[in-house]
Amino acid sequence: MNPFTPITLAVAVYANRQTALEDYHTIRAVKTEGEFDHLAVAVLTKRSDGHVEVDRHDSTAKHLAWGGALVGASMLVFAPVAAPVVFATSVGVGGGATTAGLAGAGGIAGHYWHNIPKSKVREMGDLLESGDSGLIVTAVNRLGNDVRPLFAHAETVIIDDTIKADLEALYDDAIRAATVPSEED
Repeated sequence: MNPFTPITLAVAVYANRQTALEDYHTIRAVKTEGEFDHLAVAVLTKRSDGHVEVDRHDSTAKHLAWGGALVGASMLVFAPVAAPVVFATSVGVGGGATTAGLAGAGGIAGHYWHNIPKSKVREMGDLLESGDSGLIVTAVNRLGNDVRPLFAHAETVIIDDTIKADLEALYDDAIRAATVPSEED
């Protein structure tokens, strides 16, 4: 993958779960229509106890080693900012994830964390915290102007398209670093 591949990270907040699901289905459809290369999307819904639950998620890059980590990496960036998130086990950072998958998602999340301005991360996390339901979307090889129209039902959308990366290399490097024995071992 080209290290200058643009990556867009977007969050949107919705008044209710139903409108979030409408945009979720729209976003999934753009891949099937062939308009986008790789997308990862997650619907987040706030529970009555204030925790944020991953309602559903999908990644069009599941067949790639790093593809399953896209949703999880995006959520890891906001975990310190937004309400506690109850991860689904198959998101790539949940209880059923492998150590390698966790390391890979962490490598991608670390890249996001170091390349998105902290004020924007805080703004995105606060936005997710403010609504009943939200979406987190990662679009590979697309810019914010391409992604913005997909959020037709959102109350507010924040998009960051300053990230450029070779996701495959980030993922592989993080796994290698996690599996190399330390000098203390």
